[in-house]
Amino acid sequence: MGWNAWVEEEARRKTSKLKFDAKEYTAKDFEANEFMPYSGPMPDQPPRDPDHGPTLDEQIAIYQREYGELDPQVEKIVNALSRLDRRMSVAYGRQLATLGLNHAEWEVLKELVMAGRPYRLGPGALAKRLGLTPAAMTHRIDRMATAGLVTRERDESNRVRVIVELTDEGREKWLQVMRMASVFEEDLLQDLSGEERVTLGELLTRLLRRVEDAQPDAGGRLSDLD
Repeated sequence: MGWNAWVEEEARRKTSKLKFDAKEYTAKDFEANEFMPYSGPMPDQPPRDPDHGPTLDEQIAIYQREYGELDPQVEKIVNALSRLDRRMSVAYGRQLATLGLNHAEWEVLKELVMAGRPYRLGPGALAKRLGLTPAAMTHRIDRMATAGLVTRERDESNRVRVIVELTDEGREKWLQVMRMASVFEEDLLQDLSGEERVTLGELLTRLLRRVEDAQPDAGGRLSDLD
């Protein structure tokens, strides 16, 4: 029921006789508040599932209550970014799963594409870019080679050196992921104008640069999760 319809319905109820638990209530009773008041959710405002936790504003209010020195503007920005990152990660993970990929495999595909044609890197370079140990990188490459996403061959100019190369199937997987992600990202930003998108991009880039300058080693994993 929309807001206007709800108001009209309550007006109708005020001017007519109501029956509740076999007792009649008139407009006079209504004005005297002698009937049971409405205690359900307001129209177009469904109750929030408590299992989903507090809203962003509720969270900030709780933080302010427990920590009086909190800057609500800073906290709202930081927590909005955190919540957005979490939900985007979940959405991307679901997209990858529909293509038979996981995030670890996507990271390798991305780094090989970023290296440029012919999409080759050594296992050591990949491990460094992804913040992995050599053993974890080898395990990941083994899985992807079995799946046909990459090949692993000896370097013809240096037989000691191994080269990991993206296959045609691996590049096609990368393209499929990018196509799906583009649809999701356009939908995410649909409420922002072109100017707002430019401004937001510039602001987020400034924040990113500050974090990168302060924590230059935070790009990869600090511990192996594979």
